[in-house]
Amino acid sequence: MELLLILKNEALKLVKKTRAWLGPILIFILIMVAFPLTVELTSNNLSDAFYPVLFISILLVMMLATEDIFLEDFNDGTLEQMAIKHNSLSGVITIKIFVYWLLIGLPISLLGALYGFGITSSADLAIQLIPILMITTYIFLNVFSFGNALSLTKGSILGILITMPLVLPLLVVLGKVVIAINLGMNFLGFLFLLLGILSIIILVLPIIISFVIKAHLE
Repeated sequence: MELLLILKNEALKLVKKTRAWLGPILIFILIMVAFPLTVELTSNNLSDAFYPVLFISILLVMMLATEDIFLEDFNDGTLEQMAIKHNSLSGVITIKIFVYWLLIGLPISLLGALYGFGITSSADLAIQLIPILMITTYIFLNVFSFGNALSLTKGSILGILITMPLVLPLLVVLGKVVIAINLGMNFLGFLFLLLGILSIIILVLPIIISFVIKAHLE
């Protein structure tokens, strides 16, 4: 019950901060709408360039979405109260990241799949993209939340510099997924690999983030 209450409070808090969740979604929409205008309007060119633009756009938008994920709570003392009241600060952090994914990552995943359908006119492709994008956005949110926790008192640039190398292997895997989809190959192996990466991140990163935040509070 306590975790559900925390989930509800975090969701209400984020919903009230309209700019925090609506801003990244609008930026993603603007990028994807502007994308066809920068490429010669042939179906092959659009299809070839779509995936790199999609994944890089998601990376940048998730980075933007997590810029202040802990900062406000850190400045007003909420994080300190959470650390004192709750035995598992990592659980609270997990819920907070999940709420961000629910209000930002999930809509962007669905919009990305919709754009995929618009570019390729393939319903099968759009359906295949949904789980890939859902997992990818969740991974990005966790990694960039870690970067935000590291840079709470030192500025966001430090967090970006530290976390960018962590997402490069994921971009390589996503590139392999794109190749598999384009060639009509079975990409389920890569999907399970992404799920495995996400599982490890969900188990490990919130714990690390909680230690980092506690270090800032001391």
